[in-house]
Amino acid sequence: MTAEESEFNKTKWRRIRRVKKWLRPLPRRANIHRYPILKFFSEAARKRIYIWSFRVENAVPAIYAGSILTLMPIYGIQVPLAFLLALVLRANLPILVGLQVVSNPLTVLPIWYAAYQIGRIFLGFVGIQVDPLNHQEVRLLLDNFIHGAWGNKFDNIAMVFGVTNLGALVMGTFFGLIGSVIYRIVANRTAASYALLRAKMNDHKSKPGASASSKDSIND
Repeated sequence: MTAEESEFNKTKWRRIRRVKKWLRPLPRRANIHRYPILKFFSEAARKRIYIWSFRVENAVPAIYAGSILTLMPIYGIQVPLAFLLALVLRANLPILVGLQVVSNPLTVLPIWYAAYQIGRIFLGFVGIQVDPLNHQEVRLLLDNFIHGAWGNKFDNIAMVFGVTNLGALVMGTFFGLIGSVIYRIVANRTAASYALLRAKMNDHKSKPGASASSKDSIND
């Protein structure tokens, strides 16, 4: 094995180990059966190679869909929806699920409030005026949501839900655009580095006496 081939293999396996380390807490083909709800679809998931692929055509839809889904006011059912979106969009499942950690018990309320404000502002651009929520209304909505006491507030809750989803769509598309651009840059640089290493290997093999020197080193 030449020095160039050794360098190529070391670089390749170092990056593979790094990716595996990042993916350790996320669903993978080897551990999807351990996840609640997803375990019922583990066999079907393992047969669909595209939801495990990190190619740009599979990763970019996952970034967009995951960025939107994590901001929507549907906390608690995001992972099953992420799985369905991965199948429908032929998108990478680990990326889709990984983005759902953005919304957690500490961040979900600020995210929803920001999404509502963005949705309200966006509607204002098209001539639809929506009143901002004050602290008392937010507290009342949360209380109704927790206790299921919709009563005569159902129309207001439906309006807030719709505006929040609109804001999540706008925000998610924006963050998805940024994430997809970054992913494409990283993917292109990674591919370029592999191409450079392969070019070095081919250049070394094409040089006169390269094969002879390799045999001599093996015999020594």
